[in-house]
Amino acid sequence: MSKVEGGKISGRQLMAVLVLSRVVPITVAFPMITELRVPQDAWIASLLGTLLSIPFVLLVVRLGLKFPDKTIIEYSELLLGRYLGKLVGLILVWYWISVVADVARELGEAYTTAIMPETPILVFMIVTAFLAANAARNGLEVVGRMGENGVWVVLFFLIVMFVLPYDEMRFKNLAPVLAHGLRPLAAPTGTVVSFFLQFIVLGMVLPYLNRPKDAVRHSVYAVLASGLLMTWLAIVLVAVFGPTVSGLAMPAFSLSRMISIANFLERIEAITMGAWTLSSEIKLALFLWASAVGLAQVFGISRFQSFVYPLGAIAVAFGILFFESNVDLQRFLQFRNLGVYSLIVAAGTTAILYVAALLRGRLRLGPGVRR
Repeated sequence: MSKVEGGKISGRQLMAVLVLSRVVPITVAFPMITELRVPQDAWIASLLGTLLSIPFVLLVVRLGLKFPDKTIIEYSELLLGRYLGKLVGLILVWYWISVVADVARELGEAYTTAIMPETPILVFMIVTAFLAANAARNGLEVVGRMGENGVWVVLFFLIVMFVLPYDEMRFKNLAPVLAHGLRPLAAPTGTVVSFFLQFIVLGMVLPYLNRPKDAVRHSVYAVLASGLLMTWLAIVLVAVFGPTVSGLAMPAFSLSRMISIANFLERIEAITMGAWTLSSEIKLALFLWASAVGLAQVFGISRFQSFVYPLGAIAVAFGILFFESNVDLQRFLQFRNLGVYSLIVAAGTTAILYVAALLRGRLRLGPGVRR
Protein backbone atom coordinates (compact mmCIF):
# COMPACT_ATOMS: atom_id res chain seq x y z
CA MET A 1 0.00 0.00 0.00
CA SER A 2 1.12 3.54 -0.70
CA LYS A 3 2.69 5.37 2.25
CA VAL A 4 0.98 8.62 1.31
CA GLU A 5 -1.26 8.18 4.37
CA GLY A 6 -0.12 6.17 7.37
CA GLY A 7 -3.12 6.52 9.68
CA LYS A 8 -5.79 4.01 10.61
CA ILE A 9 -9.40 4.43 11.76
CA SER A 10 -11.98 2.06 13.21
CA GLY A 11 -15.25 0.95 11.70
CA ARG A 12 -17.19 3.08 14.19
CA GLN A 13 -15.21 6.15 13.21
CA LEU A 14 -15.94 5.42 9.56
CA MET A 15 -19.65 5.14 10.29
CA ALA A 16 -19.63 8.40 12.27
CA VAL A 17 -17.89 10.33 9.49
CA LEU A 18 -20.27 8.96 6.86
CA VAL A 19 -23.35 9.79 8.92
CA LEU A 20 -22.15 13.35 9.47
CA SER A 21 -21.39 13.69 5.75
CA ARG A 22 -24.97 12.75 4.93
CA VAL A 23 -26.45 14.95 7.66
CA VAL A 24 -25.03 18.13 6.10
CA PRO A 25 -27.59 18.67 3.31
CA ILE A 26 -30.62 17.90 5.49
CA THR A 27 -29.61 20.30 8.26
CA VAL A 28 -28.83 23.17 5.90
CA ALA A 29 -31.01 23.15 2.78
CA PHE A 30 -32.78 19.75 2.62
CA PRO A 31 -33.13 19.91 -1.20
CA MET A 32 -35.19 16.71 -1.34
CA ILE A 33 -38.14 18.21 0.51
CA THR A 34 -37.99 21.62 -1.15
CA GLU A 35 -38.45 20.15 -4.64
CA LEU A 36 -41.47 17.99 -3.72
CA ARG A 37 -44.84 18.99 -5.08
CA VAL A 38 -46.51 16.76 -2.46
CA PRO A 39 -44.49 17.34 0.75
CA GLN A 40 -46.57 14.89 2.77
CA ASP A 41 -44.84 12.08 0.88
CA ALA A 42 -41.34 13.32 1.68
CA TRP A 43 -40.76 10.55 4.21
CA ILE A 44 -41.54 7.94 1.54
CA ALA A 45 -39.03 9.47 -0.88
CA SER A 46 -36.48 9.47 1.93
CA LEU A 47 -37.01 5.79 2.68
CA LEU A 48 -36.96 4.80 -0.99
CA GLY A 49 -33.78 6.76 -1.64
CA THR A 50 -32.08 5.21 1.38
CA LEU A 51 -32.96 1.65 0.35
CA LEU A 52 -31.90 2.25 -3.26
CA SER A 53 -28.53 3.59 -2.07
CA ILE A 54 -27.55 0.46 -0.13
CA PRO A 55 -26.66 -1.62 -3.25
CA PHE A 56 -24.35 1.14 -4.49
CA VAL A 57 -22.53 1.34 -1.16
CA LEU A 58 -22.18 -2.44 -1.08
CA LEU A 59 -20.70 -2.42 -4.60
CA VAL A 60 -18.14 0.22 -3.62
CA VAL A 61 -17.16 -1.71 -0.50
CA ARG A 62 -17.05 -5.08 -2.25
CA LEU A 63 -14.87 -3.68 -5.01
CA GLY A 64 -12.54 -2.07 -2.47
CA LEU A 65 -12.21 -5.29 -0.49
CA LYS A 66 -10.92 -7.04 -3.60
CA PHE A 67 -7.94 -4.69 -3.31
CA PRO A 68 -7.64 -4.40 0.48
CA ASP A 69 -4.31 -2.56 0.43
CA LYS A 70 -5.13 -0.07 -2.33
CA THR A 71 -7.34 2.98 -2.70
CA ILE A 72 -9.76 3.44 -5.56
CA ILE A 73 -7.16 5.68 -7.23
CA GLU A 74 -4.56 2.92 -7.10
CA TYR A 75 -6.68 -0.02 -8.23
CA SER A 76 -8.16 2.04 -11.05
CA GLU A 77 -4.73 1.91 -12.67
CA LEU A 78 -4.53 -1.85 -12.11
CA LEU A 79 -7.92 -2.44 -13.70
CA LEU A 80 -7.93 0.12 -16.50
CA GLY A 81 -4.25 0.61 -17.25
CA ARG A 82 -1.93 3.43 -16.33
CA TYR A 83 -3.30 6.31 -18.39
CA LEU A 84 -7.01 5.52 -18.29
CA GLY A 85 -6.69 4.74 -14.58
CA LYS A 86 -5.06 8.10 -13.91
CA LEU A 87 -7.84 9.80 -15.86
CA VAL A 88 -10.44 8.09 -13.68
CA GLY A 89 -8.47 9.17 -10.62
CA LEU A 90 -8.45 12.80 -11.73
CA ILE A 91 -12.19 12.65 -12.40
CA LEU A 92 -12.80 11.38 -8.86
CA VAL A 93 -10.55 14.08 -7.38
CA TRP A 94 -12.52 16.69 -9.35
CA TYR A 95 -15.77 15.21 -8.03
CA TRP A 96 -14.60 15.38 -4.42
CA ILE A 97 -13.36 18.94 -4.84
CA SER A 98 -16.73 19.92 -6.29
CA VAL A 99 -18.40 18.41 -3.19
CA VAL A 100 -16.13 20.57 -1.01
CA ALA A 101 -17.06 23.63 -3.08
CA ASP A 102 -20.79 22.88 -2.76
CA VAL A 103 -20.64 22.35 1.00
CA ALA A 104 -18.50 25.46 1.62
CA ARG A 105 -20.89 27.62 -0.41
CA GLU A 106 -23.93 26.01 1.21
CA LEU A 107 -22.61 26.67 4.72
CA GLY A 108 -21.64 30.23 3.79
CA GLU A 109 -25.11 30.91 2.39
CA ALA A 110 -26.68 29.49 5.53
CA TYR A 111 -24.72 31.84 7.78
CA THR A 112 -25.27 34.93 5.68
CA THR A 113 -28.97 34.20 5.22
CA ALA A 114 -29.76 33.22 8.79
CA ILE A 115 -27.68 35.34 11.16
CA MET A 116 -25.10 37.63 9.52
CA PRO A 117 -26.48 39.07 6.28
CA GLU A 118 -23.99 41.98 6.32
CA THR A 119 -20.92 39.73 6.42
CA PRO A 120 -19.46 38.75 3.04
CA ILE A 121 -20.05 35.09 2.31
CA LEU A 122 -16.39 34.68 1.38
CA VAL A 123 -15.43 35.20 5.04
CA PHE A 124 -17.38 32.15 6.19
CA MET A 125 -16.20 30.04 3.28
CA ILE A 126 -12.53 30.83 3.86
CA VAL A 127 -12.73 30.21 7.61
CA THR A 128 -14.56 26.88 7.29
CA ALA A 129 -12.30 25.66 4.49
CA PHE A 130 -9.18 26.65 6.45
CA LEU A 131 -10.31 24.80 9.59
CA ALA A 132 -11.24 21.72 7.59
CA ALA A 133 -7.93 21.82 5.74
CA ASN A 134 -6.09 21.92 9.07
CA ALA A 135 -7.83 18.72 10.12
CA ALA A 136 -7.34 17.04 6.74
CA ARG A 137 -3.64 17.91 6.68
CA ASN A 138 -3.16 16.01 9.95
CA GLY A 139 -4.44 12.82 8.39
CA LEU A 140 -7.39 10.46 8.43
CA GLU A 141 -6.96 9.53 12.09
CA VAL A 142 -7.69 13.12 13.13
CA VAL A 143 -10.75 13.26 10.87
CA GLY A 144 -11.96 9.94 12.25
CA ARG A 145 -11.59 11.07 15.86
CA MET A 146 -13.40 14.31 15.04
CA GLY A 147 -16.24 12.31 13.53
CA GLU A 148 -16.44 9.86 16.43
CA ASN A 149 -16.69 12.68 18.97
CA GLY A 150 -18.75 15.07 16.88
CA VAL A 151 -21.44 12.60 15.85
CA TRP A 152 -22.83 12.40 19.39
CA VAL A 153 -23.03 16.17 19.67
CA VAL A 154 -24.80 16.45 16.32
CA LEU A 155 -27.19 13.60 17.16
CA PHE A 156 -28.07 15.30 20.44
CA PHE A 157 -28.75 18.57 18.62
CA LEU A 158 -30.91 16.81 16.04
CA ILE A 159 -32.94 14.84 18.59
CA VAL A 160 -33.62 18.04 20.54
CA MET A 161 -34.67 19.78 17.34
CA PHE A 162 -36.92 16.86 16.34
CA VAL A 163 -38.66 16.49 19.70
CA LEU A 164 -39.11 19.95 21.20
CA PRO A 165 -41.52 21.32 18.54
CA TYR A 166 -43.99 18.53 19.41
CA ASP A 167 -46.76 20.97 20.39
CA GLU A 168 -46.61 22.47 16.89
CA MET A 169 -46.88 19.15 15.08
CA ARG A 170 -50.09 18.29 13.25
CA PHE A 171 -49.72 14.76 11.97
CA LYS A 172 -52.81 15.14 9.83
CA ASN A 173 -50.52 17.12 7.51
CA LEU A 174 -48.98 13.77 6.51
CA ALA A 175 -52.23 12.73 4.82
CA PRO A 176 -53.21 11.78 2.20
CA VAL A 177 -50.42 9.31 1.45
CA LEU A 178 -49.45 8.85 -2.21
CA ALA A 179 -52.42 10.90 -3.37
CA HIS A 180 -50.70 11.42 -6.73
CA GLY A 181 -49.01 8.04 -6.93
CA LEU A 182 -45.30 7.30 -7.02
CA ARG A 183 -44.40 9.39 -10.06
CA PRO A 184 -43.95 12.72 -8.19
CA LEU A 185 -41.46 10.95 -5.91
CA ALA A 186 -39.04 10.08 -8.72
CA ALA A 187 -36.98 13.29 -8.66
CA PRO A 188 -36.85 13.67 -4.84
CA THR A 189 -35.85 10.03 -4.48
CA GLY A 190 -33.12 10.62 -7.03
CA THR A 191 -31.93 13.61 -5.00
CA VAL A 192 -31.65 11.41 -1.91
CA VAL A 193 -29.65 8.83 -3.87
CA SER A 194 -27.38 11.50 -5.38
CA PHE A 195 -26.09 12.51 -1.95
CA PHE A 196 -25.51 8.89 -0.96
CA LEU A 197 -23.46 8.48 -4.15
CA GLN A 198 -20.89 10.72 -2.48
CA PHE A 199 -20.08 7.65 -0.37
CA ILE A 200 -17.81 6.62 -3.24
CA VAL A 201 -15.22 8.28 -0.98
CA LEU A 202 -15.28 4.90 0.79
CA GLY A 203 -12.90 3.76 -1.92
CA MET A 204 -10.25 6.03 -0.42
CA VAL A 205 -10.90 5.09 3.21
CA LEU A 206 -11.14 1.28 3.07
CA PRO A 207 -7.36 0.56 3.01
CA TYR A 208 -6.96 2.59 6.19
CA LEU A 209 -9.46 0.69 8.34
CA ASN A 210 -8.16 -1.28 11.30
CA ARG A 211 -10.40 -4.16 10.27
CA PRO A 212 -11.39 -3.88 6.59
CA LYS A 213 -14.06 -6.54 6.93
CA ASP A 214 -16.02 -4.18 9.20
CA ALA A 215 -16.52 -1.87 6.23
CA VAL A 216 -19.63 -3.66 4.95
CA ARG A 217 -21.46 -3.61 8.27
CA HIS A 218 -20.58 -0.07 9.28
CA SER A 219 -21.18 1.39 5.81
CA VAL A 220 -24.69 -0.08 5.70
CA TYR A 221 -25.29 1.12 9.27
CA ALA A 222 -24.25 4.62 8.17
CA VAL A 223 -26.73 4.59 5.28
CA LEU A 224 -29.56 3.33 7.49
CA ALA A 225 -28.80 5.70 10.37
CA SER A 226 -28.58 8.80 8.17
CA GLY A 227 -31.66 7.65 6.24
CA LEU A 228 -33.59 7.30 9.49
CA LEU A 229 -32.58 10.80 10.60
CA MET A 230 -33.60 12.19 7.22
CA THR A 231 -36.98 10.42 7.34
CA TRP A 232 -37.61 11.56 10.90
CA LEU A 233 -36.80 15.16 10.02
CA ALA A 234 -39.06 14.99 6.94
CA ILE A 235 -41.97 13.80 9.09
CA VAL A 236 -41.41 16.52 11.69
CA LEU A 237 -41.10 19.28 9.09
CA VAL A 238 -44.29 18.31 7.29
CA ALA A 239 -46.15 17.85 10.58
CA VAL A 240 -45.15 21.37 11.68
CA PHE A 241 -45.27 23.38 8.44
CA GLY A 242 -47.64 21.34 6.26
CA PRO A 243 -47.61 22.04 2.52
CA THR A 244 -45.73 25.32 3.00
CA VAL A 245 -42.53 23.45 3.87
CA SER A 246 -41.52 23.31 0.21
CA GLY A 247 -41.17 27.09 0.17
CA LEU A 248 -38.68 27.28 3.03
CA ALA A 249 -35.09 28.07 2.13
CA MET A 250 -33.69 26.34 5.26
CA PRO A 251 -36.38 24.06 6.69
CA ALA A 252 -34.35 22.75 9.65
CA PHE A 253 -33.37 26.26 10.73
CA SER A 254 -36.98 27.40 10.48
CA LEU A 255 -37.98 24.40 12.61
CA SER A 256 -35.55 25.37 15.38
CA ARG A 257 -37.11 28.83 15.50
CA MET A 258 -40.46 27.20 16.33
CA ILE A 259 -39.14 25.75 19.58
CA SER A 260 -40.72 27.29 22.67
CA ILE A 261 -40.60 25.88 26.19
CA ALA A 262 -42.95 27.54 28.71
CA ASN A 263 -42.64 30.80 26.78
CA PHE A 264 -39.18 31.09 28.29
CA LEU A 265 -36.75 29.06 26.17
CA GLU A 266 -37.42 30.15 22.60
CA ARG A 267 -35.74 30.39 19.22
CA ILE A 268 -32.71 28.28 20.06
CA GLU A 269 -31.29 28.50 16.55
CA ALA A 270 -27.87 27.60 17.93
CA ILE A 271 -29.01 23.96 17.88
CA THR A 272 -29.30 23.89 14.11
CA MET A 273 -26.24 26.09 13.64
CA GLY A 274 -24.19 23.73 15.78
CA ALA A 275 -25.40 20.69 13.85
CA TRP A 276 -24.68 22.13 10.42
CA THR A 277 -21.32 23.62 11.45
CA LEU A 278 -19.88 20.46 13.03
CA SER A 279 -21.14 18.13 10.31
CA SER A 280 -20.02 20.45 7.50
CA GLU A 281 -16.51 20.85 8.91
CA ILE A 282 -16.03 17.09 9.21
CA LYS A 283 -17.39 16.48 5.74
CA LEU A 284 -15.12 19.14 4.29
CA ALA A 285 -12.14 17.60 6.10
CA LEU A 286 -12.94 14.10 4.80
CA PHE A 287 -13.33 15.16 1.18
CA LEU A 288 -10.31 17.47 1.26
CA TRP A 289 -8.26 14.60 2.65
CA ALA A 290 -9.55 12.24 -0.07
CA SER A 291 -8.81 14.81 -2.77
CA ALA A 292 -5.28 15.49 -1.53
CA VAL A 293 -4.37 11.82 -1.07
CA GLY A 294 -5.93 10.94 -4.43
CA LEU A 295 -4.01 13.68 -6.22
CA ALA A 296 -0.75 12.59 -4.60
CA GLN A 297 -1.35 9.00 -5.71
CA VAL A 298 -2.23 10.02 -9.25
CA PHE A 299 1.08 11.85 -9.63
CA GLY A 300 3.14 9.41 -7.57
CA ILE A 301 4.02 11.86 -4.79
CA SER A 302 4.84 10.48 -1.36
CA ARG A 303 3.21 13.27 0.69
CA PHE A 304 -0.31 14.61 0.37
CA GLN A 305 -0.10 17.46 2.91
CA SER A 306 1.22 20.01 0.41
CA PHE A 307 -1.97 19.64 -1.65
CA VAL A 308 -4.48 20.27 1.14
CA TYR A 309 -4.39 24.06 1.46
CA PRO A 310 -4.25 24.73 -2.31
CA LEU A 311 -7.18 22.36 -2.87
CA GLY A 312 -9.12 24.12 -0.12
CA ALA A 313 -8.44 27.48 -1.77
CA ILE A 314 -9.51 26.11 -5.16
CA ALA A 315 -12.71 24.74 -3.64
CA VAL A 316 -13.57 28.12 -2.14
CA ALA A 317 -12.95 29.80 -5.50
CA PHE A 318 -15.15 27.22 -7.25
CA GLY A 319 -17.87 27.71 -4.64
CA ILE A 320 -17.97 31.41 -5.50
CA LEU A 321 -17.66 31.03 -9.27
CA PHE A 322 -20.03 28.09 -9.82
CA PHE A 323 -23.13 29.73 -8.34
CA GLU A 324 -24.43 33.23 -8.93
CA SER A 325 -26.75 33.13 -5.92
CA ASN A 326 -28.31 30.90 -3.29
CA VAL A 327 -31.18 30.19 -5.66
CA ASP A 328 -28.70 28.93 -8.23
CA LEU A 329 -27.12 26.70 -5.57
CA GLN A 330 -30.47 25.24 -4.53
CA ARG A 331 -31.29 24.43 -8.15
CA PHE A 332 -27.96 22.66 -8.55
CA LEU A 333 -28.61 20.49 -5.48
CA GLN A 334 -31.74 19.04 -7.07
CA PHE A 335 -31.80 15.80 -9.01
CA ARG A 336 -31.78 17.23 -12.52
CA ASN A 337 -28.37 18.76 -11.83
CA LEU A 338 -26.49 17.22 -8.92
CA GLY A 339 -28.30 13.91 -9.32
CA VAL A 340 -27.36 13.46 -12.96
CA TYR A 341 -23.82 14.66 -12.29
CA SER A 342 -23.36 12.17 -9.43
CA LEU A 343 -24.86 9.32 -11.43
CA ILE A 344 -22.44 9.93 -14.28
CA VAL A 345 -19.33 10.34 -12.13
CA ALA A 346 -19.85 8.21 -9.02
CA ALA A 347 -22.17 5.47 -10.26
CA GLY A 348 -20.61 5.42 -13.73
CA THR A 349 -17.07 5.12 -12.38
CA THR A 350 -18.08 2.35 -9.99
CA ALA A 351 -19.80 0.43 -12.78
CA ILE A 352 -16.79 0.73 -15.10
CA LEU A 353 -14.37 -0.43 -12.41
CA TYR A 354 -16.62 -3.30 -11.38
CA VAL A 355 -16.96 -4.55 -14.96
CA ALA A 356 -13.20 -4.23 -15.38
CA ALA A 357 -12.67 -6.24 -12.19
CA LEU A 358 -14.97 -8.97 -13.47
CA LEU A 359 -13.12 -9.11 -16.78
CA ARG A 360 -9.78 -9.18 -15.03
CA GLY A 361 -11.06 -11.99 -12.88
CA ARG A 362 -11.95 -14.05 -15.96
CA LEU A 363 -8.43 -13.37 -17.21
CA ARG A 364 -7.09 -14.45 -13.80
CA LEU A 365 -5.64 -11.03 -13.20
CA GLY A 366 -6.62 -9.74 -9.83
CA PRO A 367 -5.07 -8.46 -6.65
CA GLY A 368 -2.13 -10.53 -5.59
CA VAL A 369 -1.63 -12.06 -9.07
CA ARG A 370 1.48 -11.11 -10.99
CA ARG A 371 0.83 -9.11 -14.11
